[in-house]
Amino acid sequence: MASMTGVTPAKSSRAAGGGGVKSCSRALDVLHFFASTGAPARTIDVSGALKIPNSSADEILRTLTAGGYLSYHRPTKRYAPSFKLPALAQDIKRSFFGGDGMTEMLNDLRAETGATVYLTLQNDCWVESVAEIEGEWKIDDGEVDYPNELLTYEGDRWLPGTNFAAAMLAQQSNVEIIDLAMRAQKLGLGPSGPCLSLVRRVARTRARGFSVYRQTDKAALESIAIPLRMSRQAAPYAVGIVGKRLFENDGDVMPIVRSMQAVIRRHSARMR
Repeated sequence: MASMTGVTPAKSSRAAGGGGVKSCSRALDVLHFFASTGAPARTIDVSGALKIPNSSADEILRTLTAGGYLSYHRPTKRYAPSFKLPALAQDIKRSFFGGDGMTEMLNDLRAETGATVYLTLQNDCWVESVAEIEGEWKIDDGEVDYPNELLTYEGDRWLPGTNFAAAMLAQQSNVEIIDLAMRAQKLGLGPSGPCLSLVRRVARTRARGFSVYRQTDKAALESIAIPLRMSRQAAPYAVGIVGKRLFENDGDVMPIVRSMQAVIRRHSARMR
């Protein structure tokens, strides 16, 4: 699942809308197609793999070629990414993520802990997984249904949807957290009601600097999530490790957290 850099971006957790938004989403799907196949392809190959009309695939491929992002060989009717794409990606990495700083940090966390590493960001009221490095626990999308709601309503109270959500919420003010809860209510993610329990739970994560999820009868996974503060980002990030058995007892948690925090500190200056 990991790419050459060890990072695999996950697909969006929500489907795109119609019109131009759908065309934009399909264009990104085309780029992901080339990234996964690693070879030139014809229009029919792309349309078949993405399950979209041949005419739509042809229009997207022609548009990307006109912009210089794809190359086209007329005799074989095959398309391939041009070097303009990785050059653009490198410029974005340098401007927003300290060059290879993010990739190196994720790989170091994997080497330090042996666990699977996740990088997530807040996407409105949802948690978006944007990078994964596979560790001792093999990533299997069909095995675990990890919640992607930023907030959840359980019993009679609002809570962070996951510990990764808590780590991202910890970077926001109480006013911003309450506003998010009100938006989640309007979106139908839970009923209207007070959200002081949410503020209190996030305050605990903010004070500790991390959030832990322990294995239970309902969930086979354990994880640690840490807020990742980056000044050149529009939304909060969190980084963490996930595995089937990370801790033997409570005494194992802090040594792992401290080693993760040391890795993050070592790379954080490049990403600010």
